[in-house]
Amino acid sequence: MAGIQTIQRRRLATELRALREAADLTLDQVIQKVKIGKSTLSRVENAQVSVTTRNVMKLLRLYGAPAEKAAEILQLAGEARQHSWWLDYSKTLPDWFAEYVAFENEATQHRIYDVQLVNGLLQTADYARTIISAEFPDAPPEKIEDRIDVRATRQRIMDRPDPPRMWFVLDEAVLHRPIGGPQVMAAQLEHLITMAQRPAITIQVLPFRQGAHMGMGVPFTLLDFSDHPTVVYQENLSGAAVLDKDYHVETHGLAFDHLRATALSPADSLAFLRMRAEAMLEQGARESTE
Repeated sequence: MAGIQTIQRRRLATELRALREAADLTLDQVIQKVKIGKSTLSRVENAQVSVTTRNVMKLLRLYGAPAEKAAEILQLAGEARQHSWWLDYSKTLPDWFAEYVAFENEATQHRIYDVQLVNGLLQTADYARTIISAEFPDAPPEKIEDRIDVRATRQRIMDRPDPPRMWFVLDEAVLHRPIGGPQVMAAQLEHLITMAQRPAITIQVLPFRQGAHMGMGVPFTLLDFSDHPTVVYQENLSGAAVLDKDYHVETHGLAFDHLRATALSPADSLAFLRMRAEAMLEQGARESTE
């Protein structure tokens, strides 16, 4: 996972590149003065690898960085090299998802729109097991459990003393698909009801009756940071994209604002979730007597 980007690496890359350009130096000129490979320096400036303290100090001296800025960048470089929990799952997580987890872990606000499934941050273990088993039908049981462990570990960000602000908009279809059967789905809906009552979490349901809307068929996540520009995350069957251009962020931000304005209020969404949970329990009771 050496090539995955993190927020710390992105910030470090931006700072070092800005200092180099302010010093009016090219990559070729830098490598002539500092014993660091051109490909390595390029990867550092593209946030693909961390960099040693020794090399950071060499670069800072060459760029003539002021003492205060140099101290800030050295601290940032140290943070970028820290071992993160998701690295322990390098044999389970593809790099593209590890990169998302790294961003998710640092975000101060999550704005999430889902169209078919409950988001991983809100999934129960049984619901997650059903989904992961369907997505990876040939995976051995221990690999399935590893992925469930990853999902559970990701959810710990909501238990921090100062958790990120989370705003979920769920298409009504999410609440009707009986993942794992009525009992598992009912438990999942009850979990949503519990989570929706946390101060840092808002859950809204976008009902079918609203008809056409701006986010049809396109789930996405907006991650906001205290000291880094917002990014958009979109996933597909074989990978994902992290988008950070102003156009992408503004378009998805507008879409999310439209979705939460169109969806049921948080209070009405909570009532809707309770109704769906009861419906699933009734369905399960009927099926058990047939």
